[in-house]
Amino acid sequence: MEALMEEYRLEGDVRKATRDHVVYEMARERAKAEVEAKRYAADIAALAACSRNLTSFLNEETAEASYDVADLLPAEGNFTLVAAKKTGKTSTTIELVRAYADGSPFLGRFEITGGPQHVGMWDYEMGDPQLREWLRRAGIRNTDRVHLLPLRGQHLSLRTPATREWAAGWLRDRRVGLWLLDPAHRAMTGFTTQGDPNTAAQEFTETLEQIKREAGVRNIGLPVHTGLSGEHARGASRWGEWPDAIWKLKKDENGRRTLSAEGRDVDLAETTVQRDAETRRLSVSAFDNAGSAYQGPSDVDRLCMWLDAHPDDHPSKRRVAEILNVSQEKAATILETAEDAGRIVVRPGPRRSQRAWLPEHVEAEAEAAQPRQMEL
Repeated sequence: MEALMEEYRLEGDVRKATRDHVVYEMARERAKAEVEAKRYAADIAALAACSRNLTSFLNEETAEASYDVADLLPAEGNFTLVAAKKTGKTSTTIELVRAYADGSPFLGRFEITGGPQHVGMWDYEMGDPQLREWLRRAGIRNTDRVHLLPLRGQHLSLRTPATREWAAGWLRDRRVGLWLLDPAHRAMTGFTTQGDPNTAAQEFTETLEQIKREAGVRNIGLPVHTGLSGEHARGASRWGEWPDAIWKLKKDENGRRTLSAEGRDVDLAETTVQRDAETRRLSVSAFDNAGSAYQGPSDVDRLCMWLDAHPDDHPSKRRVAEILNVSQEKAATILETAEDAGRIVVRPGPRRSQRAWLPEHVEAEAEAAQPRQMEL
């Protein structure tokens, strides 16, 4: 009898423990649901505010301009600046910073329709001294409207909730209208995956959109490096899907830079970007046509033709300036452009000079030297 009573007692304890555990789990799930509801309350409220029928939507008046940057960026739009390395991506980005901060036309042509605005510039590439010098040269008048976050050597991942909240507060407190993250692949820290890169890019851009909405940012700009083809953004194809406008900056073998843009209500043909050698400022002409008729051999072509006619002469920068009748600074640019394009080879010369060779002349000299080496 006592054994039977003990069995009933144990069974009761088990039932009570089970009941208590069920109650605990239910309370835990309810608390979790309440936390989630509070966490996403703002998102749900925003969705409710966006919902309306077409009649109401069409009856709403559009009191603002259709573009934030005339012809280049739709209102409240985002853009990518796609460029190969050493094309002038950072210089172009700084020109945009100046245009937004001062309310002056971008590249001297494209109006900033909203007037002077605050800019948040997150730079992952340049050290403080160089960034300071480049921004000083830009001649920005409203320097108090430019808010910098130099991130070279710093770790910041927008994937964590705490960092996202901090970023939104940083932007909101500074009333940032344009948020630049240069370059995009560095800003993606923490989003990289071992699988499809589009998954990481999608999560990253959706995170940016969330922060943009929470902070009241108007535009986001992402400078993006090109792949091997030089035509498209490196990595995920998502870079071509997310932005409202894709700006493409190119530099040909002659050193000529061009800017083009495409996107939603954006269609700018290739336009020559001019660089003032003294101020280093960039600009475009209101009536430029990068596809204009052939104007004769370029400076790079002229240099290569001269080298071909003088196979035993390997000129220095100063000599190139004399040959082409240009400044030494221009000669340095021509040499750099020709070398980048594989048209010439630059080799050390006397007195720490750098001498220009045609690739075939280098090969010919190497072949001529082989028999002498064997004889020795």
